[in-house]
Amino acid sequence: LPKYDDEGWIELYHHLLMLRSKLTFDQLVGINIQHGEDRSIIRTVPGQLNASSALCSNHVMRSGRHFAAFTHAGSAMIGVIRPVQINDGDLDLNLARYWGYLLGQRTDRWADSNVHVCSMFTTGGFGWCDWTRGQGGRWIDGFHCDTPFGLLLDLDEGMLSMYQNGRRVTTLKDGLSGEYCWYAKVIFGASISIERGSAPLE
Repeated sequence: LPKYDDEGWIELYHHLLMLRSKLTFDQLVGINIQHGEDRSIIRTVPGQLNASSALCSNHVMRSGRHFAAFTHAGSAMIGVIRPVQINDGDLDLNLARYWGYLLGQRTDRWADSNVHVCSMFTTGGFGWCDWTRGQGGRWIDGFHCDTPFGLLLDLDEGMLSMYQNGRRVTTLKDGLSGEYCWYAKVIFGASISIERGSAPLE
């Protein structure tokens, strides 16, 4: 794990330990979200309809290859985001009116990439955003909506790829650099679990 010039050895060691620990959703944003049986599971709150998000903000990825496996039910978005801290409980990470707030947390550790969030939709779509001008997206051929999938963030190559049924389905986005963490967004009775893993062999 590379050490930043302004980073102490204790902070570096803490990040290294977190990258070896169980993945958990440490930051919940919104009124329609709660943990499940443990902090690696999130689900919506019965009776609520708002979209809400969760971030694995204690597990910051800055270099190397990182794979996470996801099991999902219902309507959700799953991907990577900059490791921002959200103080507004009603903030929607996908609404343009909040982009200035999110970009206000930018540091040199984000490097020079303008890919600040990119995620899979459990319906089979994909999108990304730079929090300034908008976002791009597309549909993923070969994605099975009712099947668990995995995401590989390869910061050596600057790519986010999606895996399903033991094989790589597609590269979702290139040009990623700097720090990211896993995140998910749930709505309408959705639930998501996350687990650290290893990418299947190509």
